[in-house]
Amino acid sequence: MKKNYFNFKNTKTLVLGGSSGFGRHFSKVLSNAGSEVYVVARNFHKLKTLKKECEEENGKVNIFKCDINSENHVKKFLNDLKKKTKSLNLVIYCCGNNIRDEYLNIKFKDFLNVINTNYISAFKIYKKLFPFLKNAEYSRIINLTSIFSSRTIPKRTSYSASKSALLMLTKSLALEWSKHNITVNSISPGPFLTEINLPVLKNKKEYNKMCNKIPLGRFGNVDEIVTAMLFLASKYSSYVNGSEIVVDGGWTVS
Repeated sequence: MKKNYFNFKNTKTLVLGGSSGFGRHFSKVLSNAGSEVYVVARNFHKLKTLKKECEEENGKVNIFKCDINSENHVKKFLNDLKKKTKSLNLVIYCCGNNIRDEYLNIKFKDFLNVINTNYISAFKIYKKLFPFLKNAEYSRIINLTSIFSSRTIPKRTSYSASKSALLMLTKSLALEWSKHNITVNSISPGPFLTEINLPVLKNKKEYNKMCNKIPLGRFGNVDEIVTAMLFLASKYSSYVNGSEIVVDGGWTVS
């Protein structure tokens, strides 16, 4: 009998930062694959649109308006989540922020906002989510890092620092939580056609400059990262732990 490796029926998924970009796409794909999906984001209008689209395809999605950097918001969200489920098979951290400016021009408060969104909020919330993960038959954490976790380019000081920290958190939790049957891995995308890259996409000169660094010569489409996510999310990735899957069109080997 042929196995369906990407069947997520009877699983529960939490997507943090799921109203746009990768998080939105992952939420739709996992909902379509049978998982009950809980989506957290600040933009409630986008969340409602996502919920409607998923339900039109018979998916089950629960939405929560929450600023991941606000302790009060997170506390309320966790209380609401407890009313709906006691366990989670999968948590995907897609929250992201960026400043495209030179180091000398960056205000410290703006730097902190990037660090909080991309790293510190993940560090904080995983402690709160641990009981949900421990209660599941199997659990996976996937952190969306970046190729700029291990290398950088000009005007990415804040972003690279925050994503490097998230990558190390991934590896640290992989070591400490494996005894609880929780695996922790990361996906590091290169340039993709997502909202966070709109400043580049609107600047033809900068866009072409970045494309020249990519052996495939283009930005990726979100569909081209989904299979990496589905593999790490599935029970069949049970021996993959503390790993980083790079999806970048060959940038990091060029």
